Parts: sequence; C-alpha cells; structure tokens
Amino acid sequence: MKVTLVTMTNPCSACLIATDLLKGLFEKLSREEALFFVNWEILHINHPREFAKIEGLEVERLPAVLIDGEQITAGGLMHRRQMIAEIELRR
Repeated sequence: MKVTLVTMTNPCSACLIATDLLKGLFEKLSREEALFFVNWEILHINHPREFAKIEGLEVERLPAVLIDGEQITAGGLMHRRQMIAEIELRR
C-alpha cells in the first residue's frame, strides 16, 4: 500500500504549516510496526500544471493525501486516528 503526501516545492505559509504537520504524522506512522506494509511517499510538485499528472488527484488543493491513487484529503489536516482508519479501510 502506498500513502502519498502531495505538496508544492515552495508552498504558501498556510500550506507549509499543514504540510509540515502531515510530514510529521507520516514520520511517526512510518515507525509503527503495525503499519510496516505501508510505503510512505512525499511528492513535491513545482507548478500547478503538474496536478494533472498525478493519478488520483481530483481536488486541486494542497497538501493532499492519496492512498493507492485515491484522494483522501485536500487542503486540510488529518488526525492520526483518521489516517490509520483510512489505511485499515483499504487493507
């Protein structure tokens, strides 16, 4: 299973805060033994025209989280419990 965080290379200050929080969540969850099967990926894009190249990205708001090519959130945060629930739902 692949969980992807999509963000801009040079995000606005609000996106930077949200992205940093999600990166921290990714780091914590990647160390959990129960989630060993998850491949955590952070994808930085340089320009909004690259949105179309990302499989599963439907809403063009960042940061976005995709699980196996399905968009889970866009432009917002996810709590640890939410992320784990979304992963378990697709397992």
